[in-house]
Amino acid sequence: MLTTFIRSGLALLLMLGLAAPALADDLTFSGDVTYRERIALPPDAELWITLVALPDARVIVGAAANVASPAKVPLHFTLNVRSDVIVPGGSYGITAEIRSAGRTMFRNWQPVPVDLSAPDGIQVLVSFSPEPPHEAPLQVLPPAETGNPLLDSFWSVTSIGGEPTLSETRVSLAFAPDQSAGGNGGCNNYFSEASFDDTPLSFSPIAGTRMACAPEVMAQEAEFFAALEATAGYELAGDTLQLLDAAGVPLIGLVRAP
Repeated sequence: MLTTFIRSGLALLLMLGLAAPALADDLTFSGDVTYRERIALPPDAELWITLVALPDARVIVGAAANVASPAKVPLHFTLNVRSDVIVPGGSYGITAEIRSAGRTMFRNWQPVPVDLSAPDGIQVLVSFSPEPPHEAPLQVLPPAETGNPLLDSFWSVTSIGGEPTLSETRVSLAFAPDQSAGGNGGCNNYFSEASFDDTPLSFSPIAGTRMACAPEVMAQEAEFFAALEATAGYELAGDTLQLLDAAGVPLIGLVRAP
């Protein structure tokens, strides 16, 4: 049986082993999950904690709970595991993910090793690691099956407001099949949602990390984010794309990336 609940504004997770003997003792893992990037979590954010066997990171048990809004970092967790799923003398680790809308926002790529004799006070540092867009080659399908031609594509930004992007920056924009969008603004990672309903193309408010870069890079990034939020249409010609405002004026120029 899996039970999840929230206490004191922090995510608390509880996992009970399946088909375990009634008298088996629980082993309780507890600790905190934190991240360095200054970014507000969306209201639907979830904290996922998983116990894995090392060294192959094979999943043993895991659980998830909604993160209280507004989230307060660090996020505290407690994971209770029936003792019969633990092999004495085995090596184990903890992985953590923060997810929103079914997609991973933050994660730790390497499990944090845990001491079975002292399973509390575990510190997990996750980093902003949004799931990349689908990387399979684009396929040419009949119009009835393709949907919007921008979905499942990745683009490099070449110009903003008619001016070429700074040579030291790599500004990008990706459209995932579920209409989520994001990339790098030249300094910070960002994410948004693309809409093709009321206009040919528009974006929800931009959210992202808050790293500091050179003033000219930050200025370009701010202009790029403002242009995205002003987008009301697009022109697609082969491997080139222009995002347009409501009057049809080009805002951002892009080329398809490999």
